[in-house]
Amino acid sequence: MLLGAEISNYDVFDNDLCGCLMDDYPQGIKLKRLTSLIGRNQTGKTSFIDALNFVKDTVKRNVEEASINHGRPGFAKLVIDREKIASFKLYFKLPSIDEEHRYLLVQYELDVKASANGGPYITAERLYMLKKTNDGKENQYNKQTIMDLCNGRGFVTNRNGSTEAVQLEELNVTALGIWGKITNYPIICSTYREMMRWFFCRFSTENKNTYYVEGNAPGGHKHLNSDGSNVGNVLEYLESLDKTQYSSLIDDIRSKIPNMKKGGKLPDNVESSPDRLFLYLLLLRDPEPNSTIFIETPDKDLYHDMVDVLSNEMRQFSLRRGYSQILFSTHNPYILETMSPNEIWLFKREFEKDEGDVTISCVGSNDIVNALSQEGVGMGAIWYGGYLD
Repeated sequence: MLLGAEISNYDVFDNDLCGCLMDDYPQGIKLKRLTSLIGRNQTGKTSFIDALNFVKDTVKRNVEEASINHGRPGFAKLVIDREKIASFKLYFKLPSIDEEHRYLLVQYELDVKASANGGPYITAERLYMLKKTNDGKENQYNKQTIMDLCNGRGFVTNRNGSTEAVQLEELNVTALGIWGKITNYPIICSTYREMMRWFFCRFSTENKNTYYVEGNAPGGHKHLNSDGSNVGNVLEYLESLDKTQYSSLIDDIRSKIPNMKKGGKLPDNVESSPDRLFLYLLLLRDPEPNSTIFIETPDKDLYHDMVDVLSNEMRQFSLRRGYSQILFSTHNPYILETMSPNEIWLFKREFEKDEGDVTISCVGSNDIVNALSQEGVGMGAIWYGGYLD
């Protein structure tokens, strides 16, 4: 799961942190298994999620493709200052890979710069791990370098703890994307696997009024795609695995959606508003869950009783999946009602300069908000009362 991300010189972020980094451990406020991003329009919530998607695309493919993927305008237009490096620091808590560790704390860092013609290239890439010391002191850790490359040259650490000198021929690909696929480098592999299991959900940003969309590849699909248009394929796959379990799953989802009657064929019974809720509930019941699900405005177009169902289901997902999390943006106070102050991050932005000046803070750092929450006032009511922004 993602504990924090710092973004510098990218989009609207000059040097902004959401969550905490490795050097803040253990005092920093971490991103939780259920985390909400709030703030007025154009304060950077969408940009923050896209910046993380940009890093994933860079690791999965290369930085040139990432700069134009998902409608991005090219790297030169994504940075605030073309002469400076765009920097990304991501801090993770990962499942243990051996008996020595209960879990892994790692931090991945990526630096990208624009060349003279505006094309991007990777200038540096680093991976660190916090390793507990053996001096008997509680909560004492050493920072160990697992991977360190500058302009394609450096070293990676293998399974035996030995470092190996490496050199990349191309500066548009990441070492994480290469050595993360080789099992002899387990910590690098674990970090790579974590990022590849990120899911950027676009159910609320696409106008999909039917489950079956023309053009999808036939046959069963194991997982939903980002806009949910392959849900028919996913249902076909789940039914082929175990019809009894499939029927139980569908009945469970039906029972959660207000006013949905049982019986009949699934797509015919799901109208335009509930079908989005159906997609979310199906996503949250994936037998092979994503590590982190990023959702923009999951409450969009949902009636208030459906928002209650969705917020409860997201909470249940975060509780039963120890290393999975949901990070979502919202403008709706209802969906925050049962959340705690440390699960909500507030985005603010000044517009005195062209690119804007973003400030990100955890509302749990506000003493008044904490006092109200401890008295039993819901976070939705606190937000509606004007105490957050």
